[in-house]
Amino acid sequence: MIARFKTLCCISALGLSVSAFAQEATYSIKGEVADAETHEILIGASLEVNDLKTATALDGGFLFKNVPAGTYTLHASYIGYGRKDTTITVDRNLNLSLLLANNSSVLSEITVTATGNRESDAYARRLEKVAPGVINTVSANAIQQSPDVTIANVLQRVSGVSLERDNSGKGSHAIIRGMDKRYNYTLVNGIKIPSPDNKNRYVPMDIFPSDLVERVEVHKTLTPDMEGDAVGGVVNMVMKNAPANGVYLKASVATGVSQNLMDDGYDRFPIGAIHKKSPYQQNGADYNAVPEDFTRDNYNYEHKSAPANSYATLAIGNRFFDKKLGVMLGLSHQSEYNGYSGFFIPAEPLNTEGSFLVKHANVRNYSTRQQRTAGSLKLDYAINPKNKISLYGLYASLADAQTRLTEDTVLTAPRNGFGNGQIWYMGRSRYQQQNLLNTTLQGEHQISDAFSVDWSGVYSKANNKMPDFGEWEHDGGINADGSPILDVIQNFSREWWRNTDRDYAGYLNLHYSNRIGNAPYTVSAGGMYRDKQRDNHFESYTLRPTGGNQVWDGIENFGWSVATPKGGANAGANNYSAYEKITAGYAMAKVSIQKLEVIAGVRVEQTQQGYFTQLAETIGGKFADYDYTDVLPSASFKYLLNDRSNLRLVYFSSINRPGFFEPVPFSVQGDDFKETGNPNIKHATANNFDARYELFLPKNAQLLVGAFYKNIKDPIEYGFAFTGQQNDVTYQPGNYGDASNYGLELVFEKYFGEFGIRGNYTYTNSSITTAKRQPYRDENTQAQVRVVDEKRPLQGQSAHLANAALLYKNTKTGTDVQFNWQFTGSRIALVSPYYNMDHWMKDMHTFDLSAEQKVAKNFHVFAKLQNLFNSKYEVYLKKQPGNINVMPFQDIASGATLVQRNNMGRMYQVGVRFDLNK
Repeated sequence: MIARFKTLCCISALGLSVSAFAQEATYSIKGEVADAETHEILIGASLEVNDLKTATALDGGFLFKNVPAGTYTLHASYIGYGRKDTTITVDRNLNLSLLLANNSSVLSEITVTATGNRESDAYARRLEKVAPGVINTVSANAIQQSPDVTIANVLQRVSGVSLERDNSGKGSHAIIRGMDKRYNYTLVNGIKIPSPDNKNRYVPMDIFPSDLVERVEVHKTLTPDMEGDAVGGVVNMVMKNAPANGVYLKASVATGVSQNLMDDGYDRFPIGAIHKKSPYQQNGADYNAVPEDFTRDNYNYEHKSAPANSYATLAIGNRFFDKKLGVMLGLSHQSEYNGYSGFFIPAEPLNTEGSFLVKHANVRNYSTRQQRTAGSLKLDYAINPKNKISLYGLYASLADAQTRLTEDTVLTAPRNGFGNGQIWYMGRSRYQQQNLLNTTLQGEHQISDAFSVDWSGVYSKANNKMPDFGEWEHDGGINADGSPILDVIQNFSREWWRNTDRDYAGYLNLHYSNRIGNAPYTVSAGGMYRDKQRDNHFESYTLRPTGGNQVWDGIENFGWSVATPKGGANAGANNYSAYEKITAGYAMAKVSIQKLEVIAGVRVEQTQQGYFTQLAETIGGKFADYDYTDVLPSASFKYLLNDRSNLRLVYFSSINRPGFFEPVPFSVQGDDFKETGNPNIKHATANNFDARYELFLPKNAQLLVGAFYKNIKDPIEYGFAFTGQQNDVTYQPGNYGDASNYGLELVFEKYFGEFGIRGNYTYTNSSITTAKRQPYRDENTQAQVRVVDEKRPLQGQSAHLANAALLYKNTKTGTDVQFNWQFTGSRIALVSPYYNMDHWMKDMHTFDLSAEQKVAKNFHVFAKLQNLFNSKYEVYLKKQPGNINVMPFQDIASGATLVQRNNMGRMYQVGVRFDLNK
């Protein structure tokens, strides 16, 4: 009886436990949130159910855990979208798909439709999918979360793109698919802009802050309605547009510091002391300069502790007058200090086969201050549903102050080690200001259901000023017996550079759309005219120490005379005016036949180019005119394999014109070599082929696999040419033979809840065969020089490029973290006139880190760390000199010679951002 009672009690207790468990059963609710029209996933959308809150992750997904059984209202919301309330019954695990409607507005005269978030990754992916050619796009959201502060930094994350770096290791110009910067051009909102560069037509991309853009597009193929002078590709910066609904407001402030300056300090010269105008500019061509016309203050350096960097940005926009008028204003200012240390060891050949000597070792220390200021204004007005006009203005300025202190020691006999022998001490002050102004008036008109017209009128101007540029020098050292060598002052050069590049341009495009049966088509035709004027002014003065050999006792304590008092009169071909008039027309048809889209057409560009210099009438090359016409056909095929994948095949022909300065027979002493122009240079032409498979998966994932081939006739490269005076060489542009370039590209992107991975890899192989000089000894042991052919890659082309980014985003805590790796493979940095003597940049790995944390509604703090592991820019020769034993900084066992190293250092930045729309 007792046993039965115990059994009943146990059964009852078990039943109560089961009942209690059933009453407390919980389930999960997961799903994703997307735009109702575009199906673009919405990252960071807010969700709430039964007092539980969460937000969508990087893949647009959300998850509620341990939700008790019952009936609830699920609330979903996202800024700029209508709130969605959904009644759900939780009696099992649920998987939901929620679509939110954009707050589009129907107006009395015009309809503003939802286009999705134009700054999002999803919008960028969609543009890549529907584009008429092969492009890669970086969204504003991706840029904001990255460590990058300039457009140049942004571009190096794109597949097939690397940066050309200057002597300090800083990157400013894009190399696309191994094609030098000269083979690319730059657009702002689809309009080509001029260059502030004092010699060339390419635009320095570090002049643009990264926070003004809506997205950055890299076009790797051309259609007939695009200008034809791009063999590598086209960079298009799309600036922010007025929002469709509500106020757009985003602002940030930040500060930072350079690790190199924290370690070694900063060498400053007073910029205000610079004479902005030369004696020639101030007093006219007949004036003879005197010593008192030249200040010494800007060559007097003060060593200071590390100054702080500062960054500020503002973007604000809205729509007015029943949303007909859109206004978008963007402002950005960056003040950045940095320091670089390094060395440069020029190699010089001997007249013996296969051997050379290194004579000098330049140890250099740089201090720089860069100030970027930029502003953009976009106005658009909808006259009625069929007519719209817009006005866009962009101003960008980069002021760069650089101090360079150099010690140069001789490495040849009788010197018996590094640190004694002749020593040259040099100090250089350089202040350069580049600015660019672009104004564009555009109109879009729907004449009828089938016929439309758009046009653009453009005024652009770029300026470059480099006043009072020079380098003082005094030579001393230590004899082998330990006695000092007399420290003697050398001649002092002072130069003033200034140039302007002005564009007037007009564009007109006509479009007719209809269909033949079930095949829609669009026929387009149009034209462009550009009138460009380039003016370059250069004055050079040589200051000679007075009284014989003066001993150095500081920049203030010696006298000088002006050896070239006329200045500008001695500049010759360095003072010139150049013009370029381009007339272009095109015809293009786009037709869709079921899953196949074809775009084909032809573009014709007629170029008139020339220059006029201040050379004497009797000197050849005083002026020149060039006139040529190019017919540029192209065809693009896109086959829609299914809703998510495309297959593209593209052919286009293109050209590359010489820079305005390149045909001018100028002569100037560069940093390390004499540079001259080449009046016989020809423009290059190219045939280009592309194929790409594109897979666009849900939740912003993508896979792009492509291949390309380029055949280039008369490519323009810089190399050394002999002047005819013994072994004297000059660095100049030339057509060194035909070239080919082919490669493979891979792009991938995938998100897993709060984590994501993004990356790309590019293999490129180019080749060109050029004549080189090779010293040798004949059978009588007489020194001779012969000319032999050498096959090499194009200058600037890396065989391997790679990028990878690891992403973490927790929308519930407002945390974003990104870790970036960028790899640039070995490439030719400098072409030598001698066989097997080219300078090669060493493989370079850089790592960057960025993080952002939401701290309050609309407020975020962020941090950026560039060059985390202190990567160095290094250049080497693939052989060793005869005097390697006395050379510094060498790894003799490597079999190579390190000729340049720049320690770029780390950069730190922390700041706060206000975002009204988050």
